Amino acid sequence: MSSPHRSAALFCALLLAAMPLLANAAQVRWPLAWKVGDVWVYETESLDRRIENGQPQAMRTTDRTEIRVDQADANGYVQTWTTRDSRVETVEGDRSNSDMLAPILDQFDGYGVVVEFGADGRYRRMRNIEETTTKIRTAMQPVTDMSIGKTLDSDETKLAKVEREAINALMQMQLADLFESFFSRDVVETMTTAHIRDFTGFVGDTFVTGKRYSDTEPMRSLHSGKPLPAKREYTLTIDKRDRSLARLRWTHTLDTDGDVDALWLLASELANEKIGDIRGAGRPHDLMLREEGMILFRRDTGVIELLQTDVVSRYGDAHDEQERNRMRLVGASRSWAEDSAAKKR
Repeated sequence: MSSPHRSAALFCALLLAAMPLLANAAQVRWPLAWKVGDVWVYETESLDRRIENGQPQAMRTTDRTEIRVDQADANGYVQTWTTRDSRVETVEGDRSNSDMLAPILDQFDGYGVVVEFGADGRYRRMRNIEETTTKIRTAMQPVTDMSIGKTLDSDETKLAKVEREAINALMQMQLADLFESFFSRDVVETMTTAHIRDFTGFVGDTFVTGKRYSDTEPMRSLHSGKPLPAKREYTLTIDKRDRSLARLRWTHTLDTDGDVDALWLLASELANEKIGDIRGAGRPHDLMLREEGMILFRRDTGVIELLQTDVVSRYGDAHDEQERNRMRLVGASRSWAEDSAAKKR
């Protein structure tokens, strides 16, 4: 049997050996320090790559996003996200989508999305959802009218005046139904606030550096916003070049063994079909939804300097898309190229 002195000496030796590990496993809290009047401006970029009719298509959208804090009290927070100077370009493939989108983006220059958060910084709701939904529908109407007109005036569709008016009326009714579903309140809120939820999803949390966390936080359907079964893993580390910065990385993956009804809902949305038209026995095959994210933030203020998300969504031959979204704080200490170089060291 070892003596008390020997045991104490052994314990001290083990403790000293473990000190570097304990120091590296410090706790870091992401400060929730939003104050009324705070304004942050970000350079943003979205790069969307997809396969359409067997052909690769790629489109890039850039803008400047201004985030202003309008309320910060015991009841929660309110922010206004305003987009300015949007630009869209075709990187690969047909230009028709970017040509259609450009005038629509112009109508939203300077428009603010008002978002409400709880006292814990978690997303609660979009306050001006009705106004935004109406604005999107109004902006889209001239584009769809032009598309209908081109179809009716094409060489393949030579119609008498009465026939033309009847078909135009039918197409307008079908279009109204499409608007009601595709630009519904839930769909608009989902598409508009997806990046906002990523931006604020971990604010106020406390992490042990280097620890791998996992949970079953649901993903959201890309269109309807309904919850999807998912598995999430995330880890926080201190930046090696600048210890005043912390980096959070996460992966969020669809659980294809989860609720089968939710999986078929996602499959139908990706295929642009009704569930009843595609649903078979069992689970949908070749279905994938995965997000990888990274946030670099200041440990003293919690302000985000860099954010990137990469989302891959696939469903058999019906859908194949990859989207990368980036935000960089104007005046940030790190550029994307510098951050990529730092990761390789």
